Amino acid sequence: MPRDYSDPAPLLRLLAVLVRGDGVSPPAVHQRETFLELARDHRVERIAAWRIVESGGDVEAWFGTEASRVREDERAAAVVDAVRNREIAAVLERVAAVGGARPILLKGAALAHSHYPHPWLRPRLDTDILVSPASTTPVFRILSALGYERTVSTSGTLVVSQASFTRIDDFGIMHALDVHWQIANWQVIARAASHVDLESRSVPVPALGVIARAPSSPDALLLACLHRAAHHRDSGELLWLYDIHLLAERLTAADWTFLLETAGRGEVKTVCRRGLALAIDYFGSPVPLHVMEALADAHNEPSSIYASRDLRLVDGLLSDLRALSWRNRVRLIAEHLFPPPEYIRRKYGLTSRRSLLVFYARRIVSGVPRWFATGG
Repeated sequence: MPRDYSDPAPLLRLLAVLVRGDGVSPPAVHQRETFLELARDHRVERIAAWRIVESGGDVEAWFGTEASRVREDERAAAVVDAVRNREIAAVLERVAAVGGARPILLKGAALAHSHYPHPWLRPRLDTDILVSPASTTPVFRILSALGYERTVSTSGTLVVSQASFTRIDDFGIMHALDVHWQIANWQVIARAASHVDLESRSVPVPALGVIARAPSSPDALLLACLHRAAHHRDSGELLWLYDIHLLAERLTAADWTFLLETAGRGEVKTVCRRGLALAIDYFGSPVPLHVMEALADAHNEPSSIYASRDLRLVDGLLSDLRALSWRNRVRLIAEHLFPPPEYIRRKYGLTSRRSLLVFYARRIVSGVPRWFATGG
C-alpha cells in the first residue's frame, strides 16, 4: 500500500532521506507541490535536486512542473556563488592585512567548501567572518574602503557582537558580510569559544585563497549546534541539521573527545546534545553512544534554555543578566532600552530631538510583546 503523505511530517522525513543520498521513491503526484515547498522552506532544495540528478532520477517526478525552474535556479546559483567566492577571497586578504584581525570563516561560507559536493549547494544569505575584538574598527574601515556599507543596526558593548555590511558589484550581485567579534550575541553562548580559541585551531580553506581559514571540525560542529539553537530558537530547519550531520560524519574519536571537553568547559553540553539528537533523528548521524551519554550528564547549565523551542527573548536576557556583574547588568538593560540615537534616527528617518524621544518610548512599549513571545 502506498504511503500516505497528507501529513507534511512524513514528507519531511522523505526529504531528509533524499538529502542524505539514500535511494527512495518520489512522493505521490498530488504531493509534489507540498514537497517542493518543504524543500524550499528548509533551504535544501538545491542539494535535493542534485541528489536526484546524481542518482539518475527525474527531477520532474519529484518537483512536478517546477522542475525546470529548480534546475535554472541551480545554474544561476552556481554562477553567483563563483562570483561571491572571488569576492570573499579578496575581502579576506584585505582584512587579514589588519594587524591582529586573523579572520576566520564561520558557518555556511566555510562548510560549503569543506563538506558539500559543490559550494553552491549550500545556500547562504551572507558570509560570516569572525575577527579579533580589538580589530573591529580598522576592519570596518577596510570594508568601507572596499565599497561596503554598514547596514542600520543597534550597537553596544554587550547587546550585540556583530555588524552587517553590503555591497553591490558591477554585475548587480549583492555581497553581504556579517563581521563577528564573538560567536554569539548571547553572553552565555559567546563564552563557549573565543576568537583566540578558534583561530589557534583553525584549518585552511584552499578554495578561497591562501589566507582563508575556518574552524576545525570539532569547533565547527560545536558552533553549528550553538548557532541553530541560540540564533534560531532551536530551529528544526533541515539545512542546519544537515550541516551538523555532515560534520559529525567526519569526526574522529579524538575529535569527539575534544568536543566533549569544549562543550563541558563552555557549559553548552545540553545545547550540543539537542542539535546532535535532531541530526540523528532526521539523518541517522553517526554519533557515538558514549558521546550522547556524556552530553546528557549536564547540570544547571545557563545555556540549556536554548535547547527549547519555547524560548522567549526575555529568558535569554535573564540568563545573560545572571552571567554578568551588577555593573554590566545595568549596562546591558540600558543598551537594550536605549540604543544609540543615530540608530533610532536612521531606522525611523527622524530629524528632531522631540521625535527621537517619542520613538524611544514607542520602541520600548511595542517591543514588550516580542520579548515575551515564544520561539515555537
